[in-house]
Formats: sequence, C-alpha cells, structure tokens
Amino acid sequence: MNTTMKALTVYGPCDARIEDVPKPEATGDMVVIKVKRTGVCATDTSIYSGESSFIRNGDITLPCRIGHEWSGVVEEVGPEVTKFRPGDRVYSESFVSCGKCETCLKGDYINCPTVWSVGTVHCWPGSYAEYMQVPERHLYHLPDELSFDDGAMIEPAAVAYDAFRGVTLTKDDVAVIYGTGAIGMISAWFAKFYGAGRVIMVGRNDNKLAVALKIGADIVINNKKEDAVAKVKELTDGKGVSFIVETSGSEQALHDSAKMIKKHGRISIVSFYEKDISSFAIDALVLGCNSIVGAANCYGNAAEAREVMRKNPIKLNPIITHHVRFEDCLDVFENNEKYSNTKIKVMIDFD
Repeated sequence: MNTTMKALTVYGPCDARIEDVPKPEATGDMVVIKVKRTGVCATDTSIYSGESSFIRNGDITLPCRIGHEWSGVVEEVGPEVTKFRPGDRVYSESFVSCGKCETCLKGDYINCPTVWSVGTVHCWPGSYAEYMQVPERHLYHLPDELSFDDGAMIEPAAVAYDAFRGVTLTKDDVAVIYGTGAIGMISAWFAKFYGAGRVIMVGRNDNKLAVALKIGADIVINNKKEDAVAKVKELTDGKGVSFIVETSGSEQALHDSAKMIKKHGRISIVSFYEKDISSFAIDALVLGCNSIVGAANCYGNAAEAREVMRKNPIKLNPIITHHVRFEDCLDVFENNEKYSNTKIKVMIDFD
C-alpha cells in the first residue's frame, strides 16, 4: 500500500515545491479523498509571492500547503464515519473546526475558537495534493449532475454568495459588480439569478468582460477606457445603484463604489486590499444611510451555492479559462504573467 503522495508546499516567497509527503490516514471521523480538481485562487498566488497580508500579520505561517477550491472522490473512511463511503464524489467547507468544544458540539462550527482554514490561515493541509484528509462534518456530497470542475467552483461561489446574504433584489434594482476575476463573475451570476433588473460589470479587460455577458451581466464597462462612475450615473439617470459587490481589491474601485451607491444602498466587499485604506468618503456613506458589509465564506454557504449551481440554467463553465495538469502547476505561479491577461479561473487537473 502506497503511504506517500505528491503535494505542493510553499516554503517562502516564490519558493514552492512539489514533493513526496506522507499520505493522510482515515482515522476516527476523518475521510481521505483523492483530489480531482483544484482551482487556483488569488489568495494562493499571494501566499506564493509572499505578498499576502496574512503572512505579514502572522496568520499564515510557512511552510503552507495551499489550495482550498477542490473536488474529489472518497478513497477511504475512518471507523466513525457514517455518511460517506469510498467512491462518493465530494467537496468541503473551506475551514475545519476542532469538533470537540462546546460550540462544535452544538453544530456552530464557524464560531469554534480553534478553526483552521483549508490551505490558508492557520493552515489545514490544502488541496494541491493527490489526497486530502477532511472531517466528515465538513464534507458534502457532490450531486451527479455537477462535474468535478463545478465542484471545485463551489468554494469561490460560496464566498460570492456571502455578498448576497440578507439582500433582496428586484427588477427595479441595478447591481454593479467590480472585478472580472472568478468571484466577480460568480457575483454577476448570482445577481442575475436573484432577480436584479440590470447587472453592470466593471473591469479592465475586454476579453474577460465579454465572458461576463455570457453568465449574467447585462452591461459591461471597461474602466480603463471610460469613467465608471460617470457611466453608471448616466445609465441610471443620475440616481446611482442600490447594490455593489466589490471583488477587485482595487482602492480606486472602493472609492468609486462610494460615489455611485444611492441612499440606503449596500456595498458588499469580497476582496483583500493587502493594505489599510485612507481618505475614504465615509461621511457621504453615513449621510446616505448606506451599509458596507465584509463578505467571506461562512458555514453553510457551500451547500447554498451548490443548490444555486444546480438550479441556475446559466452555467459557470465559461469562467474556467485554463486547465493545467498537477505536475505542471508550478508554471502557473512561476510564470503568472503568461496567464494574467486571459485567466479568470485556472483549474488544476489530477486525472
């Protein structure tokens, strides 16, 4: 029986290695999964480059086995596992709780005082590996009608879903999405699915903006070519918009959002800026009774995102721009400029 596997570990800035490591074991309530797909996230690239703010503040320590967008097939189950068996197609939450504290025993896993994030903060070994170990409580079945690519997209969809928590959209609402990465694209997809009358995507790359039109955007604005605030005001007869999702991590996008949101509107921020933001027009937002909400992945989001993925007739396949074999995946990090102009979501294949 093979007791080792290949896995990618980041040891320092621009120092990542694929090497032989011990294969995880199916003990207790643990499930060992053979990874099929892993999506490349901007957080992965910032950990690789050393530019992540979480490395600077100590929340991420190196070495770190990155990867948190994944899907796979159950290889082996521990003796306490009851809901899964070998051969099941699965995906998981992006965090792991201790499972033993009072909070966990109540099923309130996200508020566990000891939480590991898969492949990132307080790292639970991530999905750039041939096999993963995940507790049963954080694992979900992947429906047969969803592909392994779909399964690996559930995690970013779960992050984008958080931007819409508590939001009601109608045909009278105009939603603006900033950023043409995967989270931005999925946010446009959600906005249309949840009923926004018009969805406006703002980005800097015409090829990516064209993809946005395939998955939910009604109008696209290239803010390298025109003033996004002026254009949005023109499109809304000067009224502004009721809902904005900022996914780009651009300081300018955040400032623009404050200028185009109308009274009682909401700005959901689903991005990391890697720095503190100054000179923000907070008084105008206070006067407008606006809300700014940070959005990340919470417990239960993965299941909700999966259900929308099942129900939405518009599929997310167009945002997967590259497939790269696991043995070649270092190229994505070492030669990022080769991919940057065209990539939206790079998918790492283990098949």
